[in-house]
Amino acid sequence: MRHTVHHGRARRYLALATPLLCGFLALPGMVLAEAAPGAQASEADADGRRFPPSYITTADGRNVHPEDWTDPRLCGQCHTEQYQGWNGSMHSNAFKDPVFQALWAIAEKADPNNRNHCGGCHTPIGTATQTVEFDPDAGLHGAFSAPPVAEMGVSCDVCHTISGTNLQKTAVLEHGNTSIVMDPGNVKRANLPNATSPYHETADSEHHGESDFCGNCHNIFHPGNNFPIERTYDEWKYSVYAQNDIHCQDCHMMPVEVANRVADEMKPPEALNESSIEGFAGLGGPWRKVVHKHGFVGGNAVITAAMNNELADSDNPVDLGRGSNYDEAIKRLQSVASLKLYVTQEDGQLHRAKVKVTNDRAGHHLPTSLTEIRQVWLEVVVTDDQGRELMRNGSLDAQNELPKDTVIFNSHAVDKDGKHTHYPWEIVRFSTRNTIPPKGYKYGKYWFNVPEDAQSVTVNAKLHYRSFAQGLADELLGEGAVTVPSVQMVELEETYPVTELAAAKQALDGEQAAAPAPQADTTAATTAVADAAH
Repeated sequence: MRHTVHHGRARRYLALATPLLCGFLALPGMVLAEAAPGAQASEADADGRRFPPSYITTADGRNVHPEDWTDPRLCGQCHTEQYQGWNGSMHSNAFKDPVFQALWAIAEKADPNNRNHCGGCHTPIGTATQTVEFDPDAGLHGAFSAPPVAEMGVSCDVCHTISGTNLQKTAVLEHGNTSIVMDPGNVKRANLPNATSPYHETADSEHHGESDFCGNCHNIFHPGNNFPIERTYDEWKYSVYAQNDIHCQDCHMMPVEVANRVADEMKPPEALNESSIEGFAGLGGPWRKVVHKHGFVGGNAVITAAMNNELADSDNPVDLGRGSNYDEAIKRLQSVASLKLYVTQEDGQLHRAKVKVTNDRAGHHLPTSLTEIRQVWLEVVVTDDQGRELMRNGSLDAQNELPKDTVIFNSHAVDKDGKHTHYPWEIVRFSTRNTIPPKGYKYGKYWFNVPEDAQSVTVNAKLHYRSFAQGLADELLGEGAVTVPSVQMVELEETYPVTELAAAKQALDGEQAAAPAPQADTTAATTAVADAAH
């Protein structure tokens, strides 16, 4: 039997209109409703939520149980390629991720209400069935456990049995904080017209093909003060990608090479006539022009490698695909951004280097998600023709930490007392935010002196990424438990003859001296354009 569900597009346009109301509905300091961990609520709380502070509901408000969802290994028997992509992905490791587990344990001890808030997206089944257990004495900070299907994180049946969104019920009238309607059963939903299956019923759902679907978890606001902590969905929604009807799935469910074409040509995959993405979505199904991968690969190569490498060469069918997501993550990181160098003589021996970093291919900010934890930074080294190092900035120190003056693209979060924090539940605001928007750019600026006997200078610039700092890893996993690796995203090196830099400075000075004094408005416009160009 096949059902048709068409609600995604209307919901998408509604979402575009709702942010205007958020300022009036955010209630700083609101009290979270208490829910007894480990026991499924039989009726809704005063604000209509059964699993607060998450916005999960179940269809018709019915009680659900772990066995209501299908084990993804069973799905893999007919959807082998999809299972291979999902298995070992961050979605499959959402619950077991040791960094998340440690942070969640600290949050649990700070406030048990954080259990449903964090668990909603990392184990939707465990949250909806209230079967998540916490052992405060396990490991360094404590550990969570759940029934096996719930520990499989965001599995096949979690997404493909979602029947709606609760965005209009959230405190900010936006997607986020697990604003999903869970409807486990024999009907499996996807954006696949004319789908049939001998094993289960199917429903064609446009919602599953749109960013709105992803936004239910990839938008996170503080459950008490409503501050927007993770805004991946909103970053996309106000981008040129959304304007061109390019959705999360069009990049993160495509091979890297196809995702790059999507970003470069500003066309969704179905408009590319790309034969490599054609195929069957399942055994017995029709041939389709676009078959989506299910690795949902982003930039988190660290956890993917740590949790999957030991099983990557396993002959066990259930370990299929374990090692593939790491390579995909590296390829995405190394194709998302570009660098451009500008070197000028400022005054005598003083010179300036500007490094332009452009977010070429991410449909959200670079970085995104927990931007107070993620690190994207520039490492710049300037040398002369005699091998003398004139300037160095952004190199990791002996403790695998970044110097304080590093040019870093992220956010700085503070608590209610204005003190720095990397605990999401403590955040009340960002004191600074230096992320790079889609198709946007930002600069790193550096000054250095050139010796009088130097004939040329060489500027080497590298852009790096890592998921979190070494200090945070030591805190969460134990000091020395892991050395946090970084990924070199892109490198650019150029050499400049000193005489040419001096000549360019003289020519520019001469042009400025000869130019008539412009009008005030023209001066402002010219200065802004020149700064953007150089």
